[in-house]
Amino acid sequence: MNFIGFDPDVEVSRTRRRLPHWFQIGRTYCVTFRLADSLPRLTRDAIKIERAEWLAARGVAKMEELSDEDRVRFRHRFTKKVDALLDNGYGECQLRDSANAAIVGDALTFFDGDRYELDAFVVMPNHVHLLVCPIKPLALPKILQSCKRHAAREINRRMGRTGQALWLDENFDHLVRSSKQLDCLRIYIEQNPGKAGLKNGEYLLGQGGAVL
Repeated sequence: MNFIGFDPDVEVSRTRRRLPHWFQIGRTYCVTFRLADSLPRLTRDAIKIERAEWLAARGVAKMEELSDEDRVRFRHRFTKKVDALLDNGYGECQLRDSANAAIVGDALTFFDGDRYELDAFVVMPNHVHLLVCPIKPLALPKILQSCKRHAAREINRRMGRTGQALWLDENFDHLVRSSKQLDCLRIYIEQNPGKAGLKNGEYLLGQGGAVL
């Protein structure tokens, strides 16, 4: 993948749901999306309260109001916490099934080189990490929506599920700042299954259009 990082001199599109999202067309992102049951509700609520208290201690109500330095601290603190909780394998973990993981891998790689450039990715039992750069003029939310919708349809069909959301609707996305950060994220993705204590067949590693 040709790395194109965040440019502070280029206009940023900002949206907010439960989480803030920053977008720049044609830039590289690290994305995490997860299954709907990947964290207990009480845990999600506790993290939400902790985030609010952390922000209030710094005299702000929203992450966007933080200084650049505190924004990095915020992401590091809470991203690390959520990732560790996800690695505990809560929920049904439908993606531990290798056939379901393959469906997700196929959905991610299908438009690689056409709609986006895909770098490293890993399909864990209850969540997915990937590095991706949309090809102009396509925007990240549409790309992720398409991949998740296709994977959900095929997995639900295979498992005979109806009326249940497979994915948590909102994604965590981060504009990659530098080549050094990109390398660190690649290493994290590669090492994530081992850190979570997963065995072969319980996860799927991939790299830009290919399963490793």
